[in-house]
Amino acid sequence: MWATLDQVIDRLKQGRNVCVIGHAKPDGDAISSVAGLVAILERYGIAAAGCIADQLPWYYRSLPGTERISTPDKVRGQSFDTTVIVDSSDLSRIGGAEVLLGGAPPDITLDHHRTNEGFGKLDYCDSGSAATAMIVLEISRAMVPLDEELAQLLLLGIATDTGFFKFANADAEVLARAAELVQQGARLQPIASAVLEHRSLSTLKLLGRLFDTIQVREEGKLAYGWVSEGMLRETGCTDQDTEGFVGEIRALHEVEVAVLFVESPPGEVHVSLRSKSYVDVSEVAAALGGGGHARAAGCSLHVERLQEAVDQVVAAVAQAIRESS
Repeated sequence: MWATLDQVIDRLKQGRNVCVIGHAKPDGDAISSVAGLVAILERYGIAAAGCIADQLPWYYRSLPGTERISTPDKVRGQSFDTTVIVDSSDLSRIGGAEVLLGGAPPDITLDHHRTNEGFGKLDYCDSGSAATAMIVLEISRAMVPLDEELAQLLLLGIATDTGFFKFANADAEVLARAAELVQQGARLQPIASAVLEHRSLSTLKLLGRLFDTIQVREEGKLAYGWVSEGMLRETGCTDQDTEGFVGEIRALHEVEVAVLFVESPPGEVHVSLRSKSYVDVSEVAAALGGGGHARAAGCSLHVERLQEAVDQVVAAVAQAIRESS
């Protein structure tokens, strides 16, 4: 049921033991929103636990506050009277953490993806928010004062989901909220260093292999490339090491849509889509069972061969470009 943020806050205040769940394959906003909301609840006097199905990428674990997030195995067995899912457009996004719901819908969902259709008892989705962390910041204002640690956690989500303030969603409100967090003691440099400067030599070698696969279509408006399971194995990398790779494709001059295909494990291909100006890639992703934003979206496909996913998605994106043009 769609609810106002005030209704969500009232329900949160009624909780005594809350489980906050983020999506699998977590990004900065999911990590920020889970850890940030747990910190808010704890400061309010409510017991809370954070959970994400997958291990956090190692470079996020150096940031203060992220230790509040556990895997389902560590949380299973605890008794919760309130479950909250953040930054997830549908239930499937939380992966193995779904077991914590016991077959029931979550009590609350908080999200900013335009493809969210509501799947909780109380649903709040503001697709105009640049990050779910922006929504969590509003919750903080209603429940507890901002302090340095909480400000740092929330800046993580805002910074990463705006591409460190270079995407189109970095509007005046985003910059004002970021400035507010900095005034409370948050520092952008540790976040930027952790997220943007963590690549190992093996990751750079994998990136070079990706560059060899890049192809361009639609008169230069579409660029795509892939990382196969074999490429990961040969370079000693994991799919986590490919974070940010789609941005390298998007950086090509005159490209409108960039697509990255990552095969991991064999038979499963994760697709990241990014656009610059006018193509709504969330519509492409939604048609393929995924979701996201107009300029950043994704999906996962189960196929026998990586090339099947490439052919299917490239055809859909090419069509979207032609229709948008």
